[in-house]
Amino acid sequence: MLCPLCKTQMRITATRTVVTGDESPDTVTRVFIEQDLTCRNPACSQCGKVVEQVKTQIK
Repeated sequence: MLCPLCKTQMRITATRTVVTGDESPDTVTRVFIEQDLTCRNPACSQCGKVVEQVKTQIK
């Protein structure tokens, strides 16, 4: 993905697993990978900041 300000390819700086619906047997359990994307262009005002979070369902 590209930084919305400077159009430089962003970097994944954090990844975590998120589980929803695991509290009750009546709900569907879903597993997601969440990733924080930051700009890596030192000339950009968003450099080093989390610009976007991507959530992808894996189960």
